[in-house]
Amino acid sequence: MTITNLKRRHFVRGSGACLALPFFETFARADEPDATPRFVAVANPFGMIADAFFPTEAGLDAPLPENLRAFESLRGKFTVFSNIDHGISGGHSGTHAFLSGVRTQEAATMPNGNVTLDQFLGEANAGKTRFPVLNTSAGSNNGGACELSWTRSGVLVPAIQKVSEVFKLLFVDDSAEQARSRSDRYDRQGSILDAVMTEAQSMNRRLSRRDQAKLDQYLTSVREVETAIQQEQAWVHRPRPEIDYAEPKDGTITEQLPILFDLVALALETNSTHVATVEIPGAFDTAGVGLEPKGYHAYSHHGKDPTLMEGQRTIERYQLEKLAGFISRLDELGLLSSTQVLFGSGMGDGSAHNNSNLPVLLAGGGHSHTTHAVMPEEKGKRVPLSNLYLKMAQQFDPRTESFGHSTGSLDSFEV
Repeated sequence: MTITNLKRRHFVRGSGACLALPFFETFARADEPDATPRFVAVANPFGMIADAFFPTEAGLDAPLPENLRAFESLRGKFTVFSNIDHGISGGHSGTHAFLSGVRTQEAATMPNGNVTLDQFLGEANAGKTRFPVLNTSAGSNNGGACELSWTRSGVLVPAIQKVSEVFKLLFVDDSAEQARSRSDRYDRQGSILDAVMTEAQSMNRRLSRRDQAKLDQYLTSVREVETAIQQEQAWVHRPRPEIDYAEPKDGTITEQLPILFDLVALALETNSTHVATVEIPGAFDTAGVGLEPKGYHAYSHHGKDPTLMEGQRTIERYQLEKLAGFISRLDELGLLSSTQVLFGSGMGDGSAHNNSNLPVLLAGGGHSHTTHAVMPEEKGKRVPLSNLYLKMAQQFDPRTESFGHSTGSLDSFEV
């Protein structure tokens, strides 16, 4: 049998008997898209210049502004949202709530803390892939960090900052000795956690209610580590997928970003992960896009200076062009219809340091897209971005009832 000529219902025959088999995804036809839900978030720390990102008209046929022209061939497969944010302030400190909607200082008052959408979906997908979540960055966080990913216990998840390390993590197997060492380490860590849990639980009845709440938060963190160890341990001795892609060399952010998009696409294609994040850090090398080396942060503080604004547009155009290429690649692989690709920032206007009307673009994922969705706004109050996140989370688990500060699922992009 060949993979290309198999239909959805397969049979095995022998000695005059015929037995119908269930559908095997291994033998799926190339023209049958993979329906496994996937998610990728891409973010920068300094927002976007509004007139280069937001269309001036609403609807599917809205003319695209200059920095979105690379998306013309993707029309009908993406949506830009206006008037949507988390209703928070704080400038740079508010950017870290982009994927959660929850500031770190209020995490203790929320049922799920300030867990970000990637980690939330990774929990729903735990054990199905080698990496429940793949957190990456196109370079060093010096000069401004997204601090994009947080666990429900309030721990920042660091992003891998070198494409060579991402490649090795995904596609280079450990030696037998390294695998044994890793397995032994997981066993030791598991034993330590067992002892810690037993001791902590025996202490619980002697504590005040306030201290019991603190202990419960601590035990939640321990359980997260324990679960992560168990999931990783199950993959220690399984071989990584073989791919036709040369091991990349590290470089500047403008050199690493397109490579990183390639690697994330390969990670999704090989089912190494179904959830990933890509940070575009503030250390963006402006010389890489033909600008004076003033620094990304300096250009973002343009103060409406025409020269600085044009430089900022150039930086943002580069990011969006590479993003469009990544989305097109997923479309070619038949993965876009099942992969929700979110682009945005926790900063609205980097020069004004505001966190309102965030630049948000969502592509793929089986949604009914409309190019530009203008959300209703009443007395300065906008639709919670967490409502969109709830709708996205329901693609992974329809039973999800809330996320962050959501007030309901964003049922339609048409307004």
